[in-house]
Amino acid sequence: MKIAVIYIAEPYQCYHTASVADALSSEFNFDVTEYYSFPETVQHLERIRAAMHAPALQLRQFHKSWKAKTLKTFRRLDQERILVLRENVDELNQYDAVVATEYTAGILKDMGLRHPALILLMHGAGDRYVNDDHHVRDFDLALFPGVKIENYFKQKNLIRPGHYAVVGYPKFDVFEAVKKESPVLFTNGRPFVLYNPHYQRQLTSYKACMGEIIRGFSDRHDYNLVIAPHIKVFHKGFGLRARRLKQQARGNILVDTGSPAMLDMTYTSQAAIYVGDVSSQVYEFLAEPRPCVFLNPRKLKWRDDPYFLHWTLGDVVEEPEDLMPAILRAPERHAIYRPLQEKLFRETFGEPLLGGSVRAAKAIADYLKAHPPAGGHNG
Repeated sequence: MKIAVIYIAEPYQCYHTASVADALSSEFNFDVTEYYSFPETVQHLERIRAAMHAPALQLRQFHKSWKAKTLKTFRRLDQERILVLRENVDELNQYDAVVATEYTAGILKDMGLRHPALILLMHGAGDRYVNDDHHVRDFDLALFPGVKIENYFKQKNLIRPGHYAVVGYPKFDVFEAVKKESPVLFTNGRPFVLYNPHYQRQLTSYKACMGEIIRGFSDRHDYNLVIAPHIKVFHKGFGLRARRLKQQARGNILVDTGSPAMLDMTYTSQAAIYVGDVSSQVYEFLAEPRPCVFLNPRKLKWRDDPYFLHWTLGDVVEEPEDLMPAILRAPERHAIYRPLQEKLFRETFGEPLLGGSVRAAKAIADYLKAHPPAGGHNG
């Protein structure tokens, strides 16, 4: 059978999906072709394959009309993504299955995707509200990292038995391979705090707290600071925001606006303390339970809201001036939160931690065996 694995957004998707594509090819002998939208994706795929000692797969760039290219030039990336999917439906209809890692791909059925099984391999495992998660019902098979996400979709009546599976988090397999590369090093040898603001306008702490955290660490002699926002923070502004932020870097403050370390768990695996708002990366950080601080400058009413479940895993700060005191006392308060961190981590990712790539590939293979495409391609 022929399978298309599609990367329709930035290269962060590679770290969730490439290892599953490898397993589909090597373990189950599927004919796998990867499609990409962002040219940088190719370098990330090559890096992952080299680290995992996996052979390259067939690789194709999505066809893009002049209109799609114009949308990308002007950073209208959400609109561009939808148009690119529409323009490539006929190409994708040649496959027996299409594997995607974001909900947006669910609209392919409405765009005319008829022959292939449409499969969702979730990226991220956070709690925040996502306004297009209803598209999960448009997939023939959805693969979830753990029971937390499974229960969420069951409660919303968006999944049905036989059309989903809990497989773990393939990104951990990728990290196990790439972590052999150089660690984050500061010349002073001190531990670092990771600040990881999200991009969503209504929830991010970026504007309200960035200046305060930079000032707070500028003259500290106990911690370094790594600033690594979600990559989509830099979608707009034609690079101006990234350039301005990079100007804040100094000896004990590392600013990252686009390196692989932002995407592959390098920072979340090595930080001493996590500071953020609603990014799902906090759960990746908790592979080793450590202190967390969450920022709520908009004073959202978050208690008892399941979309802010992760805010129960550390102190929540509302006033920017309280940020640094909360960070500095986080290690001594960690004992309060550690038991719940461990519990939610297990519910989010399940056990064992490694092996999710093969489990995901097997779930896909089992589904396609039980639901063979009519007139399918053999191979």
